[in-house]
Amino acid sequence: MKLYHMSESLHLGDTLTPDYQKCRELAEPFVQAIEKSEDCFYGMVLNGKYLFAVMDKSNLRMWADYAKWATEGVFEFIRRREYPHQCGRMESNYFFAEPAECKTHFDADWGEESEEVQRSIHLFEVEVEDDAPARRDMRIYDAAYDAMKASQDTKFVMDCARRYFAGEQTESPMWEIMSKAKATAIRDVTEILHPFGLEKENDSNHQSL
Repeated sequence: MKLYHMSESLHLGDTLTPDYQKCRELAEPFVQAIEKSEDCFYGMVLNGKYLFAVMDKSNLRMWADYAKWATEGVFEFIRRREYPHQCGRMESNYFFAEPAECKTHFDADWGEESEEVQRSIHLFEVEVEDDAPARRDMRIYDAAYDAMKASQDTKFVMDCARRYFAGEQTESPMWEIMSKAKATAIRDVTEILHPFGLEKENDSNHQSL
C-alpha cells in the first residue's frame, strides 16, 4: 500500500522505525501510574505540570510536555485494557493517505516557521506492507490533549481514547493512518509541501519517528 509520511531525517530507501526517538519511554510511566489508580496518575500529571513550567524556562519544553505524554499514557492504558488487538500509537509509524492531507498538516504544524525549518521537513511516498492499517481521527486525540493540558480532565481523555480506538470520528475528521508493518520510502515528493527549491540530500541512512 502506498501512503505518505513527513520526516526531518528519512531518506529514500530507508525503512521507517516505529518510535525512533524512544518517546514511548516518556509515556510508559503514565501508563503505569493510571494502572495503579487515577489518584496516582493525577499526582504524576501535576508533578509533570510543574516540571514543564521549570523546563520551559530552559527551552526544553518539548521533552517535558506532560500533557502529551500523559495523554499518550491514557490512550495506551485504554488500548491495552479495552482494545488489545488494536495497534498502539507509540509502536506505530504514522502516514497520510493523500498529499492534500499532508499539506494541511504541514501548514498547521510548520506554516509559521522560518523557511529554514520548513525546508527541513520532507514528504515521502512510502510503500507500507500492510493491507489494512488503522485509520483514526487525530482530532479526537487533539481534543484529549487540549483537555489534559487545560484541566487535567482524565475521564474526558479516557472517553476520547475509547472513541479513537473504536474508530469514531468528529464532524470534520483529520485522518491519520497507523501501522507497525515494514514501510520503505520510495519517492521524495516534498515539492507538494512548500514552493521554494529543495537542496539535495546526502546518501547517509537516517530513520524517522
